Amino acid sequence: MPNVAGFGALGFERAIVRLEAALREHLPTPHRRLTIDEVKATYPRRSFERGWRIDMVCSDNVARQIDLLVTRAFPAGYPRTALVDPPDMLTWPHVERDGVLCLLPIMAEVDAEDPGQVGLHLIGRSARLIEELLAGDIVERDFREEFLTYWFYASDVRTKVTSLVDPVGPSRKIQVWRGEDMVVAGEDEAQLNRWLVNRFGKRPGKKTFHTESAAFLWLQQPPLPSDYPQTGADLLALAATAGERDVAILADVAGALQKDVLVLIGAEGRGGAGLVAATTTAARKISSRNGHVEKPLIKGFTPAGMPAAIAAARVYSAARVLKSEVSRADAAWVHGRGKDPRTALLLAKRITVIGGGAIGSSVAARLVRAGVGTTHIVDPQDFDWPNIGRHELGASSVGKNKAIELAARFSQDFPHLAITGHNVGAQRLIDGYEDLLTDSDLIIATTGSWDAEGALNRWHVVNGRKVPILYGWTEKHAAAGHAVLIEAEGGCLRCGMGPTGTPTFKASRWADGQDTVEEPSCGNHFTPYGAIDIGHVIDLIAETALGALLEPPLASRHHIWITGTALLEADGGMWTDDMIALGEDLASGQKALSRDWPARNCPACALVDDALIAAE
Repeated sequence: MPNVAGFGALGFERAIVRLEAALREHLPTPHRRLTIDEVKATYPRRSFERGWRIDMVCSDNVARQIDLLVTRAFPAGYPRTALVDPPDMLTWPHVERDGVLCLLPIMAEVDAEDPGQVGLHLIGRSARLIEELLAGDIVERDFREEFLTYWFYASDVRTKVTSLVDPVGPSRKIQVWRGEDMVVAGEDEAQLNRWLVNRFGKRPGKKTFHTESAAFLWLQQPPLPSDYPQTGADLLALAATAGERDVAILADVAGALQKDVLVLIGAEGRGGAGLVAATTTAARKISSRNGHVEKPLIKGFTPAGMPAAIAAARVYSAARVLKSEVSRADAAWVHGRGKDPRTALLLAKRITVIGGGAIGSSVAARLVRAGVGTTHIVDPQDFDWPNIGRHELGASSVGKNKAIELAARFSQDFPHLAITGHNVGAQRLIDGYEDLLTDSDLIIATTGSWDAEGALNRWHVVNGRKVPILYGWTEKHAAAGHAVLIEAEGGCLRCGMGPTGTPTFKASRWADGQDTVEEPSCGNHFTPYGAIDIGHVIDLIAETALGALLEPPLASRHHIWITGTALLEADGGMWTDDMIALGEDLASGQKALSRDWPARNCPACALVDDALIAAE
């Protein structure tokens, strides 16, 4: 059966025929098909290919016309409608400069199999919108609730201001850095420099990034288009609507420098807090006689001797301001667009990841993306070519320390977070960097080394297990993955391990009896798996870590992920008796389960008793 919606040129033409048939049959008002030349001439900046003009008489007894327009993406792409002869821009919300109406969300989907009904539905919605606009009830409301959209329409500068500022009141002084093609606003000089160093690297020598004073103006409600500042004086008047203190902040910033002033403006819209920016231009006067840049702000005064009141009057003068959009880069926006309640909790957390290999690097990456505020990555090894296929790093990091490289990569990508790499091993970490461990909210160990993790466990037990430690590893071919969270109560890691670090519980066993594969060199073994194979195991460990940070369990717990039985057997493996004894349905596999981690008086736990006896 042919696809009635159609695809390509033939499908487009079939949809046009069906749409026209629906208009003739169901549309009671006069309408006509526009010529291609009319469509292109009326909407030169759009990609419309067909159009129909529909007559309508509105409630104010004024005859108006609506155009129904489609692109080549029709019928999968939805049509647009436009008001012919619209009022001036920013008179009505939801009406763009060329009259096109904003009716559907950007990601809206339509029924591609019924193009006629889609067109009729949009015409009906357009008529209702126009009636609502004529009534006036939604005009002020929608202009305020969606003020970011309408500020964009009125903006003068296409380069956005990047903001690290927390978008809440009250109004306050902030700092700004102006680069060649980027402007970044932050709460203070320290925050701004930290972000810039993470993002762009340290400056030569001991130089820091030069920042200047700016203002953050918090309004009780978003401005209407009629309130958008056109001049510096308008900007000061807008501040006056917020209060005398707000005016004083703008004046204070103006008196602190003889330059243009950036004012970040914030207010609460329908979808949350929004930010826009305005920059004064009083300091940009150029002489018409010789083309030299003059300094009108300090004319008649020395820079240090100009009174603050005069400085403010000159900065916020009849000179125009430049309106620009703001791109939020604050942590709450990056991690959940201001809607994730976990963000504030995670930003206050500190983790230490010991082991920057395939598992550790990806677990760290997930937690960084989740918004953990402070991350320390510990690994003494250099990155090598065999690591590339299943690691967060790539060829540019070969020959460099894993921890240092991971921290540099994550810091550049997430400059608002604190991420540090340490080129040390586990034993040296315990002996010389113990504060990293004791100050952490969670320690994550993915070294795959019993020498390292056994030492870490002994340190943990002797120090009272005050900080939870999460151990993660995988079995051969990633047939199963393990995440063992050791808390203050329950067993320690050694309680479930043999004397050489072999887990007492294994999910899989192999016909060759080997859990690892040997490289063609003496003593080098590795656990075989690929980047896709390990994905579920990384997710298991990362999810366990996230849970431990947000809602720590009361006692030690063992989480397991297992692959499908068919995949296990295809690789030459089978489930162990211990795995079968859990009583789970193993046939389908691809599942996560958990069990109590065993607690017994193991040799590591006995260290506590020995320490108490020695103390007595």
